Amino acid sequence: MTRKESVRRRLAGGGAVSIAIAGLLVLAVGTPTAPTEVIPFAWLVVSGAALLAAGRLEQLPLGVVTVGWPRVAAVGLAMLSIGSSTLGFGRLFTASSIFGLAQAALALFAALLLALAALECLLGGVGLDEEAFVVE
Repeated sequence: MTRKESVRRRLAGGGAVSIAIAGLLVLAVGTPTAPTEVIPFAWLVVSGAALLAAGRLEQLPLGVVTVGWPRVAAVGLAMLSIGSSTLGFGRLFTASSIFGLAQAALALFAALLLALAALECLLGGVGLDEEAFVVE
């Protein structure tokens, strides 16, 4: 398996996991009704769908423009990073125990890793080989 196939397989897996988490949250919490309750679910589903599309499609047609999979992956990872940092900072300001602070630190660390992965996909070949981000 080439490096490109490995990266794309991981992106598809991450997208599927993100969508599955949103579905499990709906089962655990119930169907969201208020607009503020829908945002976390939509965030997970839309970013997961972007990652799944990046992992499965070489190019994504968007109207008259075709976008390569690395750019679609960068958008999905950036969306996950923004959402994770928002939840992390929100938890940081409302935490009343060491457990809450640990949750905030974990969410912010995940946001940092996701942002770095988004930059890697966007720039294509800073830490990984450039061949891993070739669009055919």
